[in-house]
Amino acid sequence: MGIRRSVALWMIGSLVLSLFSFPVFAAQSDRTSDPVSLLKQMSLEEKVGQMMMVGFYGSEPNADITRLIREAHAGGVILFAYSQNVVNPVQTAHLTNGLQSLAQETRLGVPLLISTDQEGGVVARLTTGATEWAGNMALGATRKAAYAYQAAKMTGEELRAVGINMNLAPDLDVNVNPANPVIGVRSYGENPQLVADMGAAAIHGYQENVIATGKHFPGHGDTNVDSHLGLPVINKSREELEKVELVPFKRAIAEGIDAIMTAHIHVPALDNTPDLPATLSRPILTGLLRQELGYRGLIITDSMTMAGVANYFGGVPKAAVKAVQAGADIILLTPALKTDEQIEVYQAVLEAARKGEIPVEQIDQSVLRILKVKAKYGLFEHRFVDPADIPDHVATEQHQRTSMKIARSSITLVKNENNLLPLHLKPDQKLGIISQFSLIDRVRSYHAATTEIYHSQVNPSDADIQAAVEMAKTQDVLLVGTYNATANPQQVKLVKALQQLHKPMVVIAFRNPYDIEAFPDVPAYLTAYGFRSVSLQAAVETVFGDNQPKGRLPITIPGLYPYGHGLRYDWNDTDATSDQLSTSQMDANGSKEDRLQELDSSK
Repeated sequence: MGIRRSVALWMIGSLVLSLFSFPVFAAQSDRTSDPVSLLKQMSLEEKVGQMMMVGFYGSEPNADITRLIREAHAGGVILFAYSQNVVNPVQTAHLTNGLQSLAQETRLGVPLLISTDQEGGVVARLTTGATEWAGNMALGATRKAAYAYQAAKMTGEELRAVGINMNLAPDLDVNVNPANPVIGVRSYGENPQLVADMGAAAIHGYQENVIATGKHFPGHGDTNVDSHLGLPVINKSREELEKVELVPFKRAIAEGIDAIMTAHIHVPALDNTPDLPATLSRPILTGLLRQELGYRGLIITDSMTMAGVANYFGGVPKAAVKAVQAGADIILLTPALKTDEQIEVYQAVLEAARKGEIPVEQIDQSVLRILKVKAKYGLFEHRFVDPADIPDHVATEQHQRTSMKIARSSITLVKNENNLLPLHLKPDQKLGIISQFSLIDRVRSYHAATTEIYHSQVNPSDADIQAAVEMAKTQDVLLVGTYNATANPQQVKLVKALQQLHKPMVVIAFRNPYDIEAFPDVPAYLTAYGFRSVSLQAAVETVFGDNQPKGRLPITIPGLYPYGHGLRYDWNDTDATSDQLSTSQMDANGSKEDRLQELDSSK
């Protein structure tokens, strides 16, 4: 059965099951309103406020966020770990309840959209006390859409349990540029159909519990500039964009995704206005996304504080006005802007609406979309959560078991000269570890005679390198962890210095899988696609033969290894369920996952 047909059958079944499986959280007597009638009651000030998603510093509601909700009528809040919004599940639940209480006390009591970036892998805000996931490129390496669905469903359940109702995921970028500094392993891979299939499964998984947000439209995968720091330019024809970047977004729209995030990238083939980011382009947001692709959900900007948009067109307030004029429904702000500055953004959009620079009809359309999605996810009736229920939904045994299984299935053995792996060390052989991420506790359960040098810097100093070499001289075998080595010359210098010792050496890439480009003659090379605990554990298990490497490259390593490459050990895999989801892993609703077949091996 083809993947498209199997997904279609799964969707029909999911629709039936969803009638009985939408999560029930702490109910409360609350004002409820029909979106259309509620819109009619709103002042222009309240309408514009609904279009603001704001940020603040603090682990509990404070004066800053109170001002933004009361003075700017903010309809949404974004949470980060760096701003201390997200510390642990119980704290987060109390915070979101407090935020929703502030919103409930406003004139109309409209509940908040509360969002975060919980992509999994390297981008995750809620980590302490929550399930850690291997991430999108790891999922791409498994080639199993069922895994993408499961990870998203369980992630969404955990977010909703702590009061977060909108996830800024999945990433639908096609990572065709190995030098991409901002996407990389956040993408499912370089194949547009793989990204589309995995993304579609994730969308349905997320949207059983929270709003999914596909990003970054029209596609951030072929950039070599970080839009946090500058404005990337995509110099591709419209035909090329149709074949690659737009494929996953078209699929997401067909699957009913509720939100799409814009990209701060300049795409001359879609809008040749000089230095104009897609976020501020009406031909891209309204012309292409709304009119040509027929998208009816929410359009949310990427953070308006990023240099790719904030440094152009007169700063954030003016850029925000231009984004709304282009067709954005929600302006995303972060704590990088002080509270007064975020209020200035709100006031700039409000003033533009008062002057007719933004038609009131357009404002009404955006706010109606926002209210409808809040109603769809039951926020008027179930805006609060019960912290006592968290253990039943967050970091459960089932979630952690599934996460570990996915991580194990993702590990990709790229090179294995003379069958160096799996390691079979004699008790008196010395193993030396040099890594940015500590592995020694995991490794010592396999081999006691182990020494580790752990360096916390992405680029180790010359002194760090010399210390690692001196330690390595006394070892029999070396295990080296790298992290985006191709972009960090001191890591490359370290690996090459260790190679000069001519010891058996295994390199594990703990982020982008391209590191071997910088040292192609290392004897053995694994890629784990991330540094979360499950990826570290799965990588160590694979090194010592407790896990069969099943992953296949979801990208090409230029000049070395093709898309789809992946070695296995020369022994039978005793895990009878390695390519199927066992019945013990199905949830109580049955087997939605069964309807997602393994992706065709040609992908």
